[in-house]
Amino acid sequence: MGGVDTSKRKPRRTQGTVINQTRNRFAWAVLGLGAASFAVYYSIISYYGGQELKERFLRDFHEKTQAEIDRSYLMRRSLLAPKRGDSIRELLEEEKIDRSEK
Repeated sequence: MGGVDTSKRKPRRTQGTVINQTRNRFAWAVLGLGAASFAVYYSIISYYGGQELKERFLRDFHEKTQAEIDRSYLMRRSLLAPKRGDSIRELLEEEKIDRSEK
């Protein structure tokens, strides 16, 4: 009995194989097309759309929504230390004041 013919085996790693190079090229093409479409949508088309699209761009990417502000405030306050009764009362009073101002 002879040994196992190892010349017919598949490679254990895909690095350097044709399929790996094809996969990498496909991934770069998808990333490039995504970046190009983003650039076209938010730069060239915004000039044709006028001020409304520019305002939407600023609103979408630069301004924080109220939910994001609240979430960051919650994370900042909740990660530092556990809340005690006094700090919870202070937060509730601040919330009442904020609601009455609106």
